Amino acid sequence: MKKCLILVLLLISTPLAADTRTEITTALDYFAQVWNENDIEAIQGYYHSDFVLVNDDGTVTRDEQIDRIRGLVTDGGDRGELVTSNVTVKELGETHAVAYGNLVLKFKDGSSLGSWFSTIYVKTPFGWKALLTRN
Repeated sequence: MKKCLILVLLLISTPLAADTRTEITTALDYFAQVWNENDIEAIQGYYHSDFVLVNDDGTVTRDEQIDRIRGLVTDGGDRGELVTSNVTVKELGETHAVAYGNLVLKFKDGSSLGSWFSTIYVKTPFGWKALLTRN
């Protein structure tokens, strides 16, 4: 009986993990798409209201990050085409997950800028939202 219960629990949890991975990789793909389209309104929807970016210079709030991106969009320069790869997603309970992988901005002049990232997501009624990113 105990083995049967464990098997049932494993079978139930496996589709949830697959859904989380799919939903978060879809969110990342969507973010890359709206970045490449310069859609600042859609980009804002990717971030949770409590979002924080951590980088070598310190921390950046959601509002500061949106302002930075808005500045890049309005200056008309080459922001680069965003591509993500080697993405791994791990669940951190029912409402949180972490994704990490590689991101590259490919510029029109042929140059590129690459970085590894890790992002913690929180599940909301509106889907998975980026809560904290380190790159």
